[in-house]
Amino acid sequence: MSRRLIAYVHIDGIPYGPDDKIPAAITRRIGEHAWADTDADADADADADADAGDVAGEGSGGDVEAPPRSGRGSGVEAWRAFAEQHDVEVAADASREDIIAACETAGVIEREE
Repeated sequence: MSRRLIAYVHIDGIPYGPDDKIPAAITRRIGEHAWADTDADADADADADADAGDVAGEGSGGDVEAPPRSGRGSGVEAWRAFAEQHDVEVAADASREDIIAACETAGVIEREE
């Protein structure tokens, strides 16, 4: 296994961890921030994944940048969309702060100091 997660992530309610074999369709949905430093083998795997082709709607969600935490573009809907793109489950009535906390817990974003 050439790519290794740095922590557990949940995709469609299924947890994947550092020692798990993760299907290619799932690896494309996990952001680069969740992977340990890569080596030459990881570059080869990325090329193989790219050659496998994307399923419609997949392949672009993992590279989405997080909304700002304050100011313009930092509303609850922006954070809800971001959480959805990263398969972070949040309650329908969750506040912006709740969604940010869920994204931090899921390892999608770094905790802010």
